[in-house]
Amino acid sequence: MELYVARLELETHENVLHVCLQLLDKTRPSWFSLWLKPDQTLTNNIGKKKKQNSSGNTLLVPIPSSYSPRVPMFTCAVGSELYAISKYNISPSSVMWVRCTSTYSWRQAPSMTVARANAVACVFDDKIYVMGDPGAEIRVTLIKKVEVKTGKICVKSIEEMDYVYDPKEGKWDVPEAFVIESECEIDNVRYQCGRQSCLWYDIKHNEWKAVKGLATLNGNRLCYFVEIANYGGKLLILWGKFAPPRRQNKNIWCAVIALERRNNDEEVWGKVEWASVVLTVPKSYVFLRCEVKPV
Repeated sequence: MELYVARLELETHENVLHVCLQLLDKTRPSWFSLWLKPDQTLTNNIGKKKKQNSSGNTLLVPIPSSYSPRVPMFTCAVGSELYAISKYNISPSSVMWVRCTSTYSWRQAPSMTVARANAVACVFDDKIYVMGDPGAEIRVTLIKKVEVKTGKICVKSIEEMDYVYDPKEGKWDVPEAFVIESECEIDNVRYQCGRQSCLWYDIKHNEWKAVKGLATLNGNRLCYFVEIANYGGKLLILWGKFAPPRRQNKNIWCAVIALERRNNDEEVWGKVEWASVVLTVPKSYVFLRCEVKPV
């Protein structure tokens, strides 16, 4: 922790992409990090006809097991404090820790009333909502993501079924046509990515608009999942597709896109700086989450 804080203060840290997958031959989720060789030339492999596998220089590499427990599964900021929620500990008395942002010191937070394993969390009205499995009998329904939209908490599980919780009414619902898109913010602009398009939110006109210049990329992403992240001011997209020839495995693709405002900020254009397969996994895997953290 001392080294981590020192690097942040000296501004010598770098942002690293962490990806969490659930592989069926592992009892716990597996963490990977995006590893780039120094001074390597990155290329755009989108649209190429040759068979793609993760044998290049750009890879998602496993994080050593000794390091993985130190990566908090979820962190939530409430006021001047940062809360870390453990994914694995099912004891209600030690599930959450809190750090003061001014001193970087951690202390144990108040106990939760109910234990939660495989937990995910979000913040709404300065309250932390933690959701997870209360018992082993339903742990096949892992929750992948929770986020707040239009005053409600939206939940997505590995069953690809979306649920909505209304905190004011205290009620759950399953809307007919609700899809949780992956979303992030870059330079005060919100971006959203589905399986066929990338959008940005125009505050001036109060509407979502397509990011231009990504037709080839969008055509290649008729895929299994899509996640995006702010990668040092650039848009990073992860998605999964079946791997040829027998579709017994899936390739995880990664693309980094430079963004540019044009036409008096009326348009956002994207340029794919590089795109490649970064990992090949069995088709039975489950994507849980990705996050960019300073190290």
